[in-house]
Amino acid sequence: MKSGYESLKVMPNATTQEIKDAFRYLLFQYHPDHNKGREDWAVQQTMQLVEAYHVLSDPVRRAHHDLMRGVKLKEPPPLKKGLFSKPSEKTLAAEGYFKAGAERFRADEYEQAIVAFRKAFEADPDYPGLQYNLAIAFLGIERFNDALQWLQEHAGRNKEDQDARVLYTKIGGLMSKRKAAGVA
Repeated sequence: MKSGYESLKVMPNATTQEIKDAFRYLLFQYHPDHNKGREDWAVQQTMQLVEAYHVLSDPVRRAHHDLMRGVKLKEPPPLKKGLFSKPSEKTLAAEGYFKAGAERFRADEYEQAIVAFRKAFEADPDYPGLQYNLAIAFLGIERFNDALQWLQEHAGRNKEDQDARVLYTKIGGLMSKRKAAGVA
């Protein structure tokens, strides 16, 4: 899926006025009246523009959008499969759910990603990167307290993970912005 910046064809550091101008220009360009024979495509483009504008014109939504653009899922290390080192059944099950969760996340299906990551957690709570990925999936549906809880769990097990600490701080900043803007 395109980011809002790609949809509106603006840079991430665009001002509110630049976003507004780009929206108006592209709205005119993609309007179904100006795209005879391609009305369905034009309507789809217009809907994408409207969604991008609503996100990027609101400072709180834009901050969440920017945070989600910057996060990456943790990839687990490859399982050791050899003559003397065979992964356990619980680890193999967790790997399957983990991969399914990552797929759902990449498709912006955050609720389904959470379900799959939780199943992986039930199968093997020590599976690498699982708590971090759960935090990111909760961040996607704006359940910040759950995201922070899973990040704390991850940081407790992986004290050297700076990505988790930075993300924790960014989520805290986003929550402060939402509170200041009066968003629940």
